[in-house]
Amino acid sequence: MKWIIATLLTWSWVTMALCGDYVVIVNKNNPLSSVSMTDLKRLYTGKLDNIDNNSAIPVNLSLDNPAAISFLKEVVGMENTDYKSFWLAQQIRGGSSAPVVKKSEADMLSFIKENSNAVGYIPKGTAPDGVKVIDVK
Repeated sequence: MKWIIATLLTWSWVTMALCGDYVVIVNKNNPLSSVSMTDLKRLYTGKLDNIDNNSAIPVNLSLDNPAAISFLKEVVGMENTDYKSFWLAQQIRGGSSAPVVKKSEADMLSFIKENSNAVGYIPKGTAPDGVKVIDVK
């Protein structure tokens, strides 16, 4: 029994560590309740434009925002400067368009509230009306 409790606590800690300083959010009317880490990475690198057959619009905070730095490192696997270079190379090659960038958390929240397909992230501890936090698995 102690082993089971220890295992559950360990997995809880690992899950929390995967979502460091941010939570992933969508419009309150979006049917998503969770998203895989793989799908998030693919969405934010232009390799995916839907999640669970629902159109998805990725939205970034300004790339110098601490939540953006954490998100890009943990989800996309890139530093913010590498992420900028990645999208510059995509544009030069005529690839997909970079995610929408919002300068502030207020701008991010406003965009998510107005766009039912938008997927974004905000610092942990923020859960305003009009958006919902989804699980990252």
